[in-house]
Amino acid sequence: MSPDDDRPIATEFILDASGSMAGRAGDQVKMDVAMAAFESAAVELAGTNTVSALRAYGFDSSLEWTEEASCPNTELLTTFSSGDAIEMIAAARRLTPYGYTPIAESLEAAAADMMAVDARERLIVLITDGVETCGGDPAEVAARLAGSGVNLSTYVVGFDLEPEQAEQMREVAEAGGGRYLDAPDAASLTETLREVVGVTVRKAEREVERCENPVQGGLTVADAVPIEPGLYTVGELIPQGEYRYYRVATQAGELGVVRSLLQSWRYIDGDTGPVESTVGSGAMTVRILTPEGERAGSGWPRATGMPGDSEVGYFADTNGRGFVIGLGDNYDRVAPDSLIEVDIEAVPDGASGDAAGDLGGSHPSLPSNGAATGHFGYDDLADVWRAEASGPVEVSVRPQVEDIRYRVEVFLEESGRRLTRQVVTGPATVPVTAEGPILVRVETREPRLAPRFTAYEIAVRNRP
Repeated sequence: MSPDDDRPIATEFILDASGSMAGRAGDQVKMDVAMAAFESAAVELAGTNTVSALRAYGFDSSLEWTEEASCPNTELLTTFSSGDAIEMIAAARRLTPYGYTPIAESLEAAAADMMAVDARERLIVLITDGVETCGGDPAEVAARLAGSGVNLSTYVVGFDLEPEQAEQMREVAEAGGGRYLDAPDAASLTETLREVVGVTVRKAEREVERCENPVQGGLTVADAVPIEPGLYTVGELIPQGEYRYYRVATQAGELGVVRSLLQSWRYIDGDTGPVESTVGSGAMTVRILTPEGERAGSGWPRATGMPGDSEVGYFADTNGRGFVIGLGDNYDRVAPDSLIEVDIEAVPDGASGDAAGDLGGSHPSLPSNGAATGHFGYDDLADVWRAEASGPVEVSVRPQVEDIRYRVEVFLEESGRRLTRQVVTGPATVPVTAEGPILVRVETREPRLAPRFTAYEIAVRNRP
């Protein structure tokens, strides 16, 4: 993109108004939740160099509820305009959930809509609570649109999706050169939509000063190149589908943080070889892996878009063996100046290290009538603590993220007999009576901790 290119960023929102949106998320109707979240996010486009429009599918209740009648029902509800999004919000409020989910056809139609807009970059933002039900292949469509040379990328916000559905929608976003953002519940949908609108706003006005420190990675996990915390660029044009690997040493109780940053536009084939384009979206996937190459930590965050777009991945070390970073992309080449910043943060349980998640072995001791700090999230989902007890005591746990759901179990150290087991949300106090040392196991399977890490305070105190 030329610095003098003052054309806007164009965004077309595709809103799922199919029959499943009449269902409930908690105690609220999904469509009501989506409306409130969309309104809250859309107003943030005001005053920016952007134009936007709204498309929806599945809402026409005058049609017979059959695949043949409902699947063609995808419609552009507003024209592209800048400003305060009043027209889009009004159109969204008139929608009633009904019918099928033609995602692939809606992506095709949105791309056609956007070709009539003079813009320096085009984004499709799909907001859906389900997957394709009309026989289309959204991932194939998204990939074809991303590779069409018109600088168009697809972002997907998945609302209240099952894990398998979320993975399908992630494939659509990645194939489309965009990002998948997960909103597992009503509380997170507004925040997630604001985040994706923020992508549009940031793309409207931003320049990046490039940084280079080339270190070429190994071709396999076994050949991963050791690196220390710092800034690195990949130092070569990595072909589509290939990855380069780096090894990072960490200790148990440390959190590896990998931030990726795009510094170039997409590379295309020129007369004399690959060259940087002036508008095409770049991409880089960061794979967080165990030393053996298994998926770990926060997974595989993918940065895509214009120079300055970034992502972050994490690895919680529970055994002191470190982790491996894989850099590449399944859908595009990775530019030589694609940047990562590697940082290591200490997040020990108690005085040092990581508290093991099983009952065997040694465990950090909780201070008598005092508190300690532990951490969980990513691959570190459980900790076991030792405490002295002589009669009635109470185990108190206060997580930093106060609405997460977790389990507290208390065992007699000598026999291993479980005294109590409770599943709780937020700060909790668990009463127990024991004579002799106890083991307290704290575990979370909270889906929101897959991309997060959090601290908690734990204490065992005598009861009156």
